[in-house]
Amino acid sequence: MFSRYLSNYFDIPAQAPTSNTEKGNKLSDTKTTLEKENKVLKNNWQPRQKYSRMSFHHQLAANEFLSEDEQISRQTKSLSLVLAHAEKQIPYYKDLFKNSGTSSQDINVSSDLTGLPVLTKFDIQNNADRLRAQTLPPGHTHNNFTQSSGTTGRPTRVYQTNQSNLMFTLLKQRELRWFRFNPMSSLASIRLPSQLPRHPEGKEIQMGETFRLQAWPYVGRYFQTGPYLCYSVINPVDDQAVWLSQRQPDYLLTYSETLEHLAFAYKNKETPGSIKALIAISEQLTPGMRTHIESKFSTPIFQNYGLNEAGIVAARCKEGGRYHVHTEHCMVEIVDDNGLACSPGKTGKIVVTVFSNLAMPLIRYDTDDLAQAVEGPCPCGRTLPSFGEIEGRYSRIAFLPENTLALVGSIREALEKMPAELSKNLRQFQIHQFKDDSFELRLFTPGGMNNNFPARIQSAWLKAIGNTQARLNIIEVKEIPRGPGGKFQDFTSDYFPKSDREEPA
Repeated sequence: MFSRYLSNYFDIPAQAPTSNTEKGNKLSDTKTTLEKENKVLKNNWQPRQKYSRMSFHHQLAANEFLSEDEQISRQTKSLSLVLAHAEKQIPYYKDLFKNSGTSSQDINVSSDLTGLPVLTKFDIQNNADRLRAQTLPPGHTHNNFTQSSGTTGRPTRVYQTNQSNLMFTLLKQRELRWFRFNPMSSLASIRLPSQLPRHPEGKEIQMGETFRLQAWPYVGRYFQTGPYLCYSVINPVDDQAVWLSQRQPDYLLTYSETLEHLAFAYKNKETPGSIKALIAISEQLTPGMRTHIESKFSTPIFQNYGLNEAGIVAARCKEGGRYHVHTEHCMVEIVDDNGLACSPGKTGKIVVTVFSNLAMPLIRYDTDDLAQAVEGPCPCGRTLPSFGEIEGRYSRIAFLPENTLALVGSIREALEKMPAELSKNLRQFQIHQFKDDSFELRLFTPGGMNNNFPARIQSAWLKAIGNTQARLNIIEVKEIPRGPGGKFQDFTSDYFPKSDREEPA
């Protein structure tokens, strides 16, 4: 199934070793935890007949509890193979190594990666042809391409292979196991039509339409699953709420801000009692949003971290609140502005190196996202490397005046804590910052805004601004349009770059 570039992660026993040494207790705990994971696999995840003999899902579980030394060893091996391939087959990296006077063989441990420059989206956009492999190794074939959503104007396109596409499916199954989803249940998805399955003739899902598949996407190819129900996010949020109440799915996958819109829509009525868990994707989920949504739905929110151009990178651990990295697929660094590793507790850029895609390797790719560096063991017992909460997109936050995010947070908090009788008509909101540092709160409130609503917001605002003269204007609008790429943004600013064509200063 895998070429040698990935097979070192799929050649280990599915049971943890035992030992009579001083490490025996720790190994015993690991063995018990792994046995628990294998029990979940055996009881919940039934392979389809065609794949009844496959073992990758057990091997993935075993990978999660390797010793730290073994984790580092396997990552180093994968990294060395990818770097050697890049130096030989990728014109961009051929020149990079030649001009620096070094060789891929000089970089044989992960800590040496700081000697390589960070790869930005602008590097990819400006060197697309030179970043593509001239030849692929045995077992790898060209497949399709993926691209960033281009929410600020210019998508970043990355070509993929059969191996990188397969890895996406394997890791999707792993994260659903971590979330403890029952695959025989129903999964609903509310997304943009372009991101949902199409009709056989290629037509996108229409307004008001329910599209049903007999199996969950990706994992349904290998495992028996329940149905997959699709609905367009373009439908009004009240219609989305009605649809969920009628369909009564077990799980719901949608954008973070759509979950918040639904929480507002359900302010004065019961959420579907069938929903056991939520998956928030794409947009940032702030701690306040998480508390508001989980409180309304009385269910946990699960998240992964991924990029269209790089695939699934990590999944958020419920026990530890950190993101465990899928080392079979990639490695992650949290770095400062100079590309050097951040110390634990510090916030830095998420930089990803992908192992599974040799058509267009991403080596030290700057995701433009920020996260906190962490250390120490995770309460869940997994030994996979991890990073802390994701704190936003650097290219936007970097341009904002000091205290901006605190002011935006005060508005969000006031909205989330608004009494039901005042916010019953609130469906969507957007906060906009002008260059004179004044703010505008745009409210979509079918049926009108309660007269006491603005006063409560302004009261919270005055406490937040202190002695400054920052102004907040509150208006009602008939519609809050989606941004480029179709995504909804609840905070916009005149300080944001106008497009991805503008490189950060």
